Amino acid sequence: MRSSIAPFELAVDTRRDAARSVVLRYLNALRFPETNGDERRFRDLLARCSIAEGMRLFPLLVHEGVELHVLDETSAMHTGTLKSIDGCVTIASCLLQGFRRIVFETGGNTGVALAAYGRAAGLETFCVVPVENVGLLDGRAFDGGGAHLIAVDDPGLVRPVAERLAERLGLARVPRVDWRIMASRFRGCFLLEQLQGGATYSHFVQTISAAFGPLGIYDVLAGAATPPPTFVGVQQAENCAMFRAWRARSADVPAAPVRSTAALLTPVMYDARPQTYGTFDGLVRLLERTGGHLTTIDHADFDGVLGGHPAGRRVLELLAERGVEIVRRDGRIVEKTGLMAIVGALKEIDAGAIPRGSRILCALTSGAGTPDGRAVPELRVRDLAQLDDEAGERWSRGAHA
Repeated sequence: MRSSIAPFELAVDTRRDAARSVVLRYLNALRFPETNGDERRFRDLLARCSIAEGMRLFPLLVHEGVELHVLDETSAMHTGTLKSIDGCVTIASCLLQGFRRIVFETGGNTGVALAAYGRAAGLETFCVVPVENVGLLDGRAFDGGGAHLIAVDDPGLVRPVAERLAERLGLARVPRVDWRIMASRFRGCFLLEQLQGGATYSHFVQTISAAFGPLGIYDVLAGAATPPPTFVGVQQAENCAMFRAWRARSADVPAAPVRSTAALLTPVMYDARPQTYGTFDGLVRLLERTGGHLTTIDHADFDGVLGGHPAGRRVLELLAERGVEIVRRDGRIVEKTGLMAIVGALKEIDAGAIPRGSRILCALTSGAGTPDGRAVPELRVRDLAQLDDEAGERWSRGAHA
């Protein structure tokens, strides 16, 4: 935090509404050591790249004596997920570095955000996604020139395809780990302001993959006058690498690669080895520091809570009353990642892991976006040999920076 310049309260730009953009509201409340001393220009670039990165809080329900509140990070975001903040931070970082052509792998949400924010800033983007996840994308992010979509048959090849494109075409591969954590610090600023304003929460619950989100948030909450809330991370049982590593107390737990995303509860979280980003040790320390834990839910948990649970069956209705319309297609919820935190919280309450009298905050990170399923890939990749044959013919090599 910028405590050497001004107290947090004085650094917050109160002219900017957090419900419109947490990036603009907290620009002066954060340090950016990643910019190597060019913080002023980086702030100018963040302001230039900002579109809509809004957040808000509201109470949702009470179950078994536990108050459940929602951190809405979907309905006021430009791309309908918290990844809008990542889009803003990543593209501003690319402009600072001089990158004009970038490549990134994604399950869906990050790719839409980087394509949308990149196009607005005039960058050429290459988004690599599992072919089964194309229907989860907002096609408008890839409309027009400069935003390329590459679909890969095998989810396990998505990262190697992005690496190969970076090498062959001279693209910058983004986002970097420190940029992801930087983006989450804006979320931490929002929560810190609420806590300093008198809000109290015993637990904070979020769906995680590599855990960039909680690491950035709790970096900021370390500056709070009161102890931060206990962190509870939720993963899908079908692909819960961090949960298994945490239980084994080792990041080296073997993981079977995900060969299809279709069976996953949240297909956007298909990475079977998120520990490779180097966040596992930080997550373990966070859990120890806050007395937190990780848990998992599966399809039966998700459907059972939203379908027949005494509190969970009203979740979609209650969210709608608060202006959060969870997108459904043919009667099915399209993006479940955000809702998983609420389902996981209710499961933990029922199990007694979150005791009566608690006041918990669940991060609704997605669900109200616009996944229209109309995105059309420019190239479908079967293997790296095919990519090598076709990439050079389709796209010329450019400058890396």
